[in-house]
Amino acid sequence: MDVLAARPSALITDIDGTISPIAPRPEDAVVSDLVRLSLRNLARDLALVAVVTAREETVAREMVGLDELSYVGNYGLAEELDLSPGIERAKARAAQEIAGLPCVQLEDKGVSFALHYRNCEDAGMRQLLLSIAMPLSVEEGAKVLEGKKVIELVPRELPDKGTAIARLAEEHNIRGLVYLGDDLSDIAVFREIARRRSEEGLPGVAIAVVDAETDVAVREMADLELAGVMEVEQLLVYLADSFRKEGTL
Repeated sequence: MDVLAARPSALITDIDGTISPIAPRPEDAVVSDLVRLSLRNLARDLALVAVVTAREETVAREMVGLDELSYVGNYGLAEELDLSPGIERAKARAAQEIAGLPCVQLEDKGVSFALHYRNCEDAGMRQLLLSIAMPLSVEEGAKVLEGKKVIELVPRELPDKGTAIARLAEEHNIRGLVYLGDDLSDIAVFREIARRRSEEGLPGVAIAVVDAETDVAVREMADLELAGVMEVEQLLVYLADSFRKEGTL
């Protein structure tokens, strides 16, 4: 992948649905040993290998398990803001609202929270949860984000992933940039990569990791596609081996 030959270069990735299969429960998601080994090897050769995720940074670190990587949790929000009282109130109220919905799981992310409905058979569950989340977002000064079978309430000041990536790239003086993501929140990064190419002439590749749940907008904004986590694993192995064998890409 020639873009990584433009030094300093970086490989940045999401976790869920990208380097880890989406699990029925968020806490059950795992990163394979082969992905972990490849990321460790790439961290030796690239200026930056990083994870940018909606999960808390401490959770992401534990999940990936590599000290050599950089981690940005909660889209970078945790570094800038304390827990919003409005989010805390919304979380308590949402917990009451879903008490009678055992298939819905509330994930506490510290500065935000998510309602997962992957285990629900009711086709109308998305609309039901939105009818809970949207009024809470208005009343408590939050905003609603949607992903694959998940609805998240976050502070209104939440920076998107594109902002987090732009900051990382500036801090490390990154030229060549490869990003892997699978969901709507990753579109902001795809746009940032396109902006860097058009306005600054910096090489970058936005890779969508697709499955049956991938929104069409994710595919439209990406430069390349990979069919699921297994193909991501194969790409990472290939990139790590290429550096090891040739010292360049």
